[in-house]
Amino acid sequence: IYEKFQLADTVSKASGGTFNGGVTFTSAATATGGLNVGTIKEATGTTTAMTIGSNGLIQPKQVAFQVTGTDLDQSISASTNTTIQFDASPDFDTGGYWDATDHRYTPQVAGWYFFGGAIRIVMSTINGVLSFVIRKNGSTSSSDDFLKIQFQYDGDRLYNGSYPLPSGMLHLNGSTDYVDVMVNTEEASTLSDHASVKSFFNGSLVHAT
Repeated sequence: IYEKFQLADTVSKASGGTFNGGVTFTSAATATGGLNVGTIKEATGTTTAMTIGSNGLIQPKQVAFQVTGTDLDQSISASTNTTIQFDASPDFDTGGYWDATDHRYTPQVAGWYFFGGAIRIVMSTINGVLSFVIRKNGSTSSSDDFLKIQFQYDGDRLYNGSYPLPSGMLHLNGSTDYVDVMVNTEEASTLSDHASVKSFFNGSLVHAT
């Protein structure tokens, strides 16, 4: 019947308010207690940080993206590091951080990001070596700056198909750091996407720092 708050509290049942200290919710043995929340906002109360659905699933506001390969074939010169050109419009990009001009991802939230994907490639001749690198700031000088996967055989055995990108985590500073995808083949090749089989590159924030 009555709201039992101390005078120092600035919380009203009708208007809400602010607690200056911690708040603990408990359930009595003979009653159902707890905190019923549908939306959680950041400190200013302006931006929604997460929602809790009626099914109990928590839906945080997360930084993530995915882009697919362009419909235009991209030529790859033999034994040359080439940046892969993805579509200008990403499949989704929750933060709007995809750079369509330079084909790179520059998130504005610092943290550890997980990346992965696959590339469809058409080779003019059978290859012996094929490598893909997800680079941080265009660097391949330190293992902390790139993720690499390489397919290599004693004889030429690599041919047309979809090949996985390296998967793993890189730390980005949330301001200037970016990632892109580089390919290198032993023989001249073509990145060629069709409606049924597309190249794709994606990533998501795993742990903010």
